[in-house]
Amino acid sequence: MSDSTAANTTNIPSDPSLVARDPHRLRKNVHILFLGLGPSETDPVINLLRAARIAPRGRQIENEKDFLGALSERSWDLIICSPNEGELKNNRVLHHLLRLDKDIPVIQLMDELDCSRMAKGLKDGMRAVVSKQDTELLLLSLQQELSSLEHRRSLHMAEARLSDAERRCQQLMDVSSNGIVCLDGERIMYANPCFCHLFGYNDERPLINQPFEQLMIAEDRDELTEQLRAFKDARRKDMLMQLSAERADGSNFVANLEMQEARYNDRPCVQLTIRPDRQFRELQQAAQQELVTGLYNRQFLEQSLEDAIQSALDGGYDCNLLYISVDQYSIIRSEIGFEGCDQVARDIADILRLHINQAHLIARPSDDIFVVIFRDPSPDKSVRLARKLCSAIADSTTSVNDTLLHVTCSIGVTTINDNSPRPDEVVARARMASESLRNRQSGGNGVKLYTVETQVKPSDSKTVRMLRDAVKDQRFRLLYQPVVALHQETDANHYEVLLRLLDPENREISPNIFLATVDHADLSITMDRWVIRESLQQLRTELEKGHRNRLFITITGSTLKDKDLVPWLSDILREFRLPADRIVFQLSETDISSQLPTAIEFTRAVKELHCRICIKHFGTSTSYREVAKAIAADYIKIDGSYVQDLANSNSLDKSFNRMVEQLNGNRRITIAPLVESTKVMSKLWKSGVNLIQGYYLQPPRERMDYDFFEH
Repeated sequence: MSDSTAANTTNIPSDPSLVARDPHRLRKNVHILFLGLGPSETDPVINLLRAARIAPRGRQIENEKDFLGALSERSWDLIICSPNEGELKNNRVLHHLLRLDKDIPVIQLMDELDCSRMAKGLKDGMRAVVSKQDTELLLLSLQQELSSLEHRRSLHMAEARLSDAERRCQQLMDVSSNGIVCLDGERIMYANPCFCHLFGYNDERPLINQPFEQLMIAEDRDELTEQLRAFKDARRKDMLMQLSAERADGSNFVANLEMQEARYNDRPCVQLTIRPDRQFRELQQAAQQELVTGLYNRQFLEQSLEDAIQSALDGGYDCNLLYISVDQYSIIRSEIGFEGCDQVARDIADILRLHINQAHLIARPSDDIFVVIFRDPSPDKSVRLARKLCSAIADSTTSVNDTLLHVTCSIGVTTINDNSPRPDEVVARARMASESLRNRQSGGNGVKLYTVETQVKPSDSKTVRMLRDAVKDQRFRLLYQPVVALHQETDANHYEVLLRLLDPENREISPNIFLATVDHADLSITMDRWVIRESLQQLRTELEKGHRNRLFITITGSTLKDKDLVPWLSDILREFRLPADRIVFQLSETDISSQLPTAIEFTRAVKELHCRICIKHFGTSTSYREVAKAIAADYIKIDGSYVQDLANSNSLDKSFNRMVEQLNGNRRITIAPLVESTKVMSKLWKSGVNLIQGYYLQPPRERMDYDFFEH
């Protein structure tokens, strides 16, 4: 069984409550230093983070010299240490972090935890002290520190850029073709040349410290004053209005004003911009509308939510907020790309318009989130509406590249009343309800009203029942994605085998949404065997046509433990009379690390059949070097997080280049997955990666029909 993303079915904890809430702003790739911890202690941490949709990459450090070298090499996100100090003492670690002004959270793992040892660790400077056995608390601590670190880094970056941005803004205001004026209270503190020209002044000197209302006709001054007061009281970020202005010579003209919060000379101010009529109308639309779906955008939602909370505080205007989160969105995006996600968003928006009266507000503040301000005080009505929306979305299909995609969502509902907190906290409550539902209900697809959390015993999910029915009725289909040579000269055309589920009407459903929830060993083994048999049968057909193809087939952790697998494979190879070197079995690095003896024995047995081995998700655990030495792999598929780092960076990743160089030097064929744009291609070429794979080259297809430029 295989998937085209980094999803790993065997690493999902059996208890859904251990699956992390995926904070929207949390970094995808996390770099960790492990101090004084062995692979048996670091691998569970790596697996825990991977199961929480975080891409960890770890390094083990044993001495002070290596620690200082690592600090100078790159930016690290976490340090996890042991209380059993060896050559590198924890107090030296904290000393160097303080001396070098490094903001890296340090978490100490303990075998057994008591209050005195926890207090000592915290006094020494640890951010958290956690027992190794308490995986839930460990995951929460890691998430909290990563989230806090991300906020601190964002703040430092914002502060560093603020002065430069203000300088650039000053330059832009000076040359703008729109009239711009900045107000300190109600008096003018700056007016650009265009503004002076519009009002008939040679320069800004006669305007400085004058009341801005004096530039409006007498009939509109009260309205201007009222709007300025409302703007300040409501703390709105912008406002549009139209007034009649008076020039220096007493003549009048229509002024289309945009009012915004701003800063001038390090002081907060109100900035007014005067635009022509056409620009004003376009700005009114842009200020409210999200372009992909036509729904209201984040900015307009924030204004409306503030208004709704203010009205509720005054009494008699209670309402409810629905927070609609698309399930498994990151997996969907990797599967169908950004354009496909836009189509999904448009289809969901159409469903929301169909079921929600226009008296209520529908917004899309971010790619995978929709928000409804339901202007009815009844929570029960809101929950009923949310259930209707949830069912309608789940029952719908989106066609992307001739594949039918079934999307589900998790909806959190919270009430807005006279006891409601700030707008961001109201949204956070609804989001918590949505995420809590997804954690407890195997992937989401439901509705939850925000209340005090209660423990609910997880039951067999709809997803698992659907999979059992599909296995029983053999409702699967195989697709193939090419793995293309970048540097390597090959004797075959490579394809990775990907699985699709078929609904009762024989329509394809993307599997990555349900694969991540499968932790049933019998299902994994059955599905793996079906994939192997069907793909080998197709390979036999291709070879008879003269096509020199080689298939990558993933073996899950559950199937790796199946002692009957290798004899069964031997029988299948004899049945189809296949050259075994045309078959590559893929094993996840974390599966290998967690059951190394089993993986070594499987590799030895498969090699005796003359099949090949590929390690995928390579480079995520601290023991990846040991895994590479222990497993005689022909191919190494580097984890997609490295490729994403390359795509998001303007420079080459030295650690990535060193890894590729070492693997190539050891005669391993390296593969870079998740190639989605041209931006990363030149970097991969320079790094020496042998093969590449991704949506940019070709999405998965039912036929092995990629043009490998054969002559």
